[in-house]
Amino acid sequence: MSRLAAAALCATLSACGFQLRGEAPADLRSIHVTTAANSAVAVAIRRQLSGGPMRLAAEPGQARARIHILAENTEKSIQTLTSAGRVFDYVLRLRVDFEAADAAGHPLVERSGIEVRRIITYSETAPLAKEVEERQLFDDMRDEAAARILRRVAVAKEGALPR
Repeated sequence: MSRLAAAALCATLSACGFQLRGEAPADLRSIHVTTAANSAVAVAIRRQLSGGPMRLAAEPGQARARIHILAENTEKSIQTLTSAGRVFDYVLRLRVDFEAADAAGHPLVERSGIEVRRIITYSETAPLAKEVEERQLFDDMRDEAAARILRRVAVAKEGALPR
């Protein structure tokens, strides 16, 4: 009976289309990152590149692709108020505008934006804890934006490779 269950589980997993991301395209092994202003997302991209198959190029001429962070904006706005008119939760937004080009300067990703959102509840009894939680959420949002930018550039570069 357990063999039948194991076979059914394997068949289900193979049918769902799941596959590992794998490595970066062979032509996208080095990336150079620049920013128009200070950018925590650029720092997150550099940190993510240091641990993977892609490497961070020190000079634009050494890179197979170049990412330029044009703008990074954070925003905190009220999402919900209680019946007493007090804040119940906030929505946190991170918007990053970027563009990417290959080594020859041809655009891989035209000027584009990524927006990441999170909802955080508010507590008047623990404002310092909520402030720390907010900073952690923004850090997680920056890491997510960095990963999404790298995936987008990798997909664009893979699509630009001659077949």
